[in-house]
Parts: sequence; C-alpha cells; structure tokens
Amino acid sequence: MKQIILREYSELEEKLAGYVGAMNFRFMNLCVKAEEASLIPIRVNADGIGQNLENVSTIGKKDEYNFMIVPNVDEYMNAIAMGIAAVHPDFIQKVETVNVDAFDTSGNPINQDVAYLLVSMPEVDDERYDLLKQGVDFFYEECKLQMDKAVMQSTSRISMVSIGEPAEDIKAISEGIDKLKADKSELRDKLHAEKLKEIEDAHNKWLAENGKGPQGNTNDEGRDVSMSMRLDATDES
Repeated sequence: MKQIILREYSELEEKLAGYVGAMNFRFMNLCVKAEEASLIPIRVNADGIGQNLENVSTIGKKDEYNFMIVPNVDEYMNAIAMGIAAVHPDFIQKVETVNVDAFDTSGNPINQDVAYLLVSMPEVDDERYDLLKQGVDFFYEECKLQMDKAVMQSTSRISMVSIGEPAEDIKAISEGIDKLKADKSELRDKLHAEKLKEIEDAHNKWLAENGKGPQGNTNDEGRDVSMSMRLDATDES
C-alpha cells in the first residue's frame, strides 16, 4: 500500500481525535462542577505581563463545586479575579481567608491568615440549564460537521491516489476509515450524553433544593450561549 495512503489515514485519525478532544474541552468549560480544565484559558496580567493562572497562584479544590486560588503575591488578587471573569463571567468569586500554620523568616512556627479567592460554580437554575444545553449541543453539532468534512476530504484524496492499487488494499483502507469514523463518533456521542446528564442532574438538584417539581424549560433563543464561556471555536479544513 502506498505510503501516501497510510499517511492520509494517520492524518485523518489525528484530525478526528483532535475534533473530539476540542469538543470535550469546550464541554468542560461549560461548567457544572469545578473542572480544572476550565482554568487553562485564563490569563492574568501580573506585573504588566500576561501569565497563565497556574504561574501566579496555587490552585486547589475546596469541594467538587469550588476552587480555592491563593495568589503567589497578595497584589495579584485583583488581576486574578479579572482574568477569571474575562473567561468565565458566570463564575462566582469571593475573597476569603484561611488560617494556616507557617514559619517566619527565622524558621519559627507561626499561625497566620492567608487570603484566597473562592471561585464557585453557579447553580444550574432554569435559565442556566437552557444556556448550558444550547452550548453543549452547539459544540456537538460543530464537531459532527468537522468530522464529516474531514472524512469526506480524506476519502476523496485516498480515492485519487488509490488508482491501480490492489482491490484488497482499497477495501482494507475503506473499512479502516469506516471503523475509525465509527469509533470516534461513538466516543463523541458518549461524551455528549455524559455532559447532558451532568447538566440534567445538576438542574434536578436545583429544582429539589428550591422546592420545585419537574417543569418544562423554554429556550431563550435570543441569548448567546457563549456567555457561560468565552472560548473561541476554531475550524480546520
């Protein structure tokens, strides 16, 4: 089999995996729980330089819905808060303190209060429920279109360079592409279903905590689903 055919197949495999991975990353940035991946796009203007959040703070989880972010320098607190708000305007922020055991410059044990930023995931109320589902479905449909386009283009290119190849080789590469598409589509659909279930469970939790029964949810078609996450989607040919 020609190397160009094998290379085309490998490139398709990488491209499909990339599309599914990008979709899942966007799902994780449509936060229901505190997802570490949601902090990756955040940039902080510290000392006049744009830096990654992890470079200017220590990040931990208080529980599955809350981050504790401790600035490396107290003066970074406002810049960190602004960086988070720029990417995730829906995250709830509050400055709190925690008492910790530490050491002074002479090595003597001391007890001190340390300020940190408590970053909480908003509840999935009726409005946010609709927005999250719209966002998830948007990124899912975008991924499907990207995958279909990639498969169509690769299949066309492989067909052109396969002229004169043995029939069994042509059949093998065709079956390989079909299986590759099926496997990646299955993973894509699984991630989509899992995210929708996470949203549904969180919404049911909100309904129960607020004494509400199951109810219909009317989509607010005029709202921008990206309001829950400012992350540009990219399209590749």
